[in-house]
Amino acid sequence: MMIRGENKMKSSKRGYAQYTLAFIVLTLVLYGIFILTGKSFIWQGDGLAQHYPILVRFYEWLHQGSLTGWSWALGLGADKVTTFSYYVLGDPFAYLIYFVPKAHLEMGYNLLVLVRLYFSGLAFLLFARQRSFRPGSQLLGTLAYTFTGFSLYVSIRHPFFLLPMILFPLLAYGIDRVYAGKSWVPLAAFAGLALVGNFYFAYILAIGSLVYALLRYFAVRPALKVPTLIGRLATAGVIGLLLAGILFVPSVLGVLNSTRATANFANGYVLYPFSYYLRLSNAVLTTGNPMSFWVNLGLAGLTFLSILYTLRHFRQYRWLNIGLLLVMGGTLVPAVAAIMNGGTTPSQRWLLLGSLGFSLALMTFCDHLGDLTRQDLTTLLWGTVGLLVAVWAANGFIYNNHPHDFVMYGLLLLTVMVILIAQIDHWTRPKTLGILLGLLSLNIVANGYGYFSPDSGGASQQLTPRGVATKFQKNYYDGAQKTVKRQKGFGRSVLSNQYYYANEAKTNMGMNLGTHDIMSYFSIENGAVGAFSQAVDNSQFKMNKPINQADSRTTLSNLLGVRDIFARTNQRGKQAFPYGYKVVKRANGKVLTYKDQPVHNFGNNYGTILYRSKNALPLAYLQTRVLDHRQFDRLDGTDREQALTTGALFDGATTGVPTTRYRSTNREIGYTVVADDSTVVDSLGKVALYRQRGNQLNPDLATTTEASLRQKNQDRSVSIRSDKARLKRLAKQNRTLLAKNRQANLAGLTAMVSDNQNQPITYKLETQRSQRTAKTELYLELTGIDVQRLSVQDKYRGQATTNAFQNQAFTGIQRLNVLRRALWNQNDGAYTFNVTSFHNFTGYSQLGQTNLSDYQQKQRVLLNLGYSRKPRKTIKLTFKGVKGLTFKSARLIAVPLGSAYTQRMQQLKRQKLQGLRVRNNQVTGTATAQRATVLTTSIPYSSGWHLTVDGRSVPTAKVNVGFVGARLPAGTHAVKLTYQTPGLRLGMGLSVLGILGLIGGLVLTKRAKNTKDE
Repeated sequence: MMIRGENKMKSSKRGYAQYTLAFIVLTLVLYGIFILTGKSFIWQGDGLAQHYPILVRFYEWLHQGSLTGWSWALGLGADKVTTFSYYVLGDPFAYLIYFVPKAHLEMGYNLLVLVRLYFSGLAFLLFARQRSFRPGSQLLGTLAYTFTGFSLYVSIRHPFFLLPMILFPLLAYGIDRVYAGKSWVPLAAFAGLALVGNFYFAYILAIGSLVYALLRYFAVRPALKVPTLIGRLATAGVIGLLLAGILFVPSVLGVLNSTRATANFANGYVLYPFSYYLRLSNAVLTTGNPMSFWVNLGLAGLTFLSILYTLRHFRQYRWLNIGLLLVMGGTLVPAVAAIMNGGTTPSQRWLLLGSLGFSLALMTFCDHLGDLTRQDLTTLLWGTVGLLVAVWAANGFIYNNHPHDFVMYGLLLLTVMVILIAQIDHWTRPKTLGILLGLLSLNIVANGYGYFSPDSGGASQQLTPRGVATKFQKNYYDGAQKTVKRQKGFGRSVLSNQYYYANEAKTNMGMNLGTHDIMSYFSIENGAVGAFSQAVDNSQFKMNKPINQADSRTTLSNLLGVRDIFARTNQRGKQAFPYGYKVVKRANGKVLTYKDQPVHNFGNNYGTILYRSKNALPLAYLQTRVLDHRQFDRLDGTDREQALTTGALFDGATTGVPTTRYRSTNREIGYTVVADDSTVVDSLGKVALYRQRGNQLNPDLATTTEASLRQKNQDRSVSIRSDKARLKRLAKQNRTLLAKNRQANLAGLTAMVSDNQNQPITYKLETQRSQRTAKTELYLELTGIDVQRLSVQDKYRGQATTNAFQNQAFTGIQRLNVLRRALWNQNDGAYTFNVTSFHNFTGYSQLGQTNLSDYQQKQRVLLNLGYSRKPRKTIKLTFKGVKGLTFKSARLIAVPLGSAYTQRMQQLKRQKLQGLRVRNNQVTGTATAQRATVLTTSIPYSSGWHLTVDGRSVPTAKVNVGFVGARLPAGTHAVKLTYQTPGLRLGMGLSVLGILGLIGGLVLTKRAKNTKDE
């Protein structure tokens, strides 16, 4: 017995050593390419905007010993636990960053990715060894699991997504132990880790573990009775939940009160777009291609063949096959993905669960390599042919794949060939496994290069060069943050529109530079802030960016206490800024300018200047009047924000505080709609001009036919003798379209259309009595927005029309290619809408239905066209991405801003809390008023804020839709707001109970073992 145990121990050590060696070799080859590409693991998208800045902030909190409570660095202010639990707080590996020198955090970020990847393999190997697979099979299965396409992809996109790849095998291991009659303690511990790690993946893992437990029960039919099994599993689950309470309870409360609580189920899909199903067959093995709905399998060829083998022996591996079929079937229905995604978007991230089943199939197959029959080999061969035929058919009966795809299919064929030869020549098992290990390793490297190599896919191009993230974090404002931080008192800041050449910001860089940037970009955002942003029709609202730059609106910025705006040096005098913001100057009268601190591939190539306003409201002040809720609800977004400067919208008791009735001074500006038909081919004369100008009608883009000529060559000979009837018909279509559109827009803009080439038409709004727009902030309000998507038929007809206008044949092969592209790239309703006016450029983006983060159908938009002292005579509108747009109404609204507005804001500033002190978890000051008032703040509302007035507790309520407020009695009072993370005390208590329960479980297990030994 002792000898058998020693042999088992040696075998175990050998298995882990072999995996470690293989991991080191594969990692060096796989990730060694980053040395050649000069890239880091930090994605230019969320990696640079979220993951790296969050790790930097987390590093600071770790060294300060403060991981809970409130932080003013997170946008308008947010709870640390609620915000960061999705990313790092529950990730045990993230805490290793504590030991990394601050100057090398970027390297620490990269190393943590590899550590997580390594432990995912260790976890799977622990699980596999319990299932008694043969050692060689375990090694192959572990490598296939560790380096699956999902893991390779998320390692450079969302590194913390590797956690469930570690936890799922551990949970399965714990379930297997319970079924074997062993202790439930490991399952409880792993359940606690899963629940504390990330609430999103905890939900997915809970469903995955439940399904695994059911399938495994029917597969092994354990000797224990069902009630006993359920009791042990339930005990483990409850203890795990208790253990995780300290983070799980606050996280769940945060999610329930977040902007994501109202997401649209499955983005409105009943079935996926047809193009999704066409892409599925090619997504099984390949990597590096654009993903569709997060389907990211990237299986090795050996894994694919193993699945074919187990499916052929369906009865023998019934419950494994049922699990595989559940995974396959789930990929076809959006509702399944939405349920697995918490009832929100149809993201297929849950497919990570399938990796366990895929590797189980691989180990099963490898265990039976010597038992393969002719029928087995036939199945493998025809299954491979079937996949290749499916890819060919889905492509439109051609192979136009990326060259890297053919490498993957070549490796699949090579693997089939090796298995066939091994059977024919009767290779030994060690020889067969050795060659398959080499092929699998080659397959893994090729899979990785699909993401990591710039020659194989686009993912590598989207990674930041080494050292750039650190430098960009430091030079984000060109050093201008130093001036902002020197200001007395609490103030907030924001980036100007187009500071980084975008209408909207998308980064958390400001949170590590002490500027109190109102921009925040997190997966979990305060729902109260989101409600406020939507109440005032902030066009930049998104679920994970509720405020953004406040659309550069004057009053919205003032209400939020934005004191400083960071702007590019070349924006002065060319870009509209909110009213009352003046450029900051030195004592000598010269503009304070910070020279550009360039960052490779990033930055804006200009220095930075600051604009500052004296109208920014303090964090806490007193409102002497309250607004009527019913009147407020009837107002539009522009009037609502103005109303909030005249009184508080308070949800609590207002005894003794008079109600004011808001009177609007906003002006509706009349206009005439003019469609720009200069680029529309609506006559035979335009057809001739179109051809003379190089198959387009924009004179600025007219090109010469000879590179040697140095002038516009628009005198080409053009003959319209052939196909004249069709050209007349097509030109007439455009004339009719323009006439109908002109009629529809007589009383105001109601429709924007594209011509019969699918080219969107540009529109101009010519204002009437334009002098009424002077000294105002101008807005364009669009309501009842509806979208006409580009159908497959639209794309086909548009190309046919373009060919006719260009006097080119629309050949059969071109028709087929147009249909192929149209089917593979179906329009999902995404579009951009841009507005150009005097000294201002703005717009909005409607994300497509396929977007899995922020999809919300915009039916109402309020766009800020900027403040100007001069009249605005013409406003240019353009759109792109869809066939057309229709509106119920389109209004131009002018909001007067001048001395009356300034006086109103200055009066509110005089009503601020005296001696205001702002610390992370505390805001204090003195309120003085002759009658009852409403304490009005721009502190995001949370039940964690508690108010005391003169030492006595006073209830808080929402003020101005989304902020902390309270009624204060007349007189002079000491006001103190303190914060504690909601649910933290309860969670800590539950965790203590969980620890006691776990200790009790260990004691009982030891006693039971001792009794058994006796």
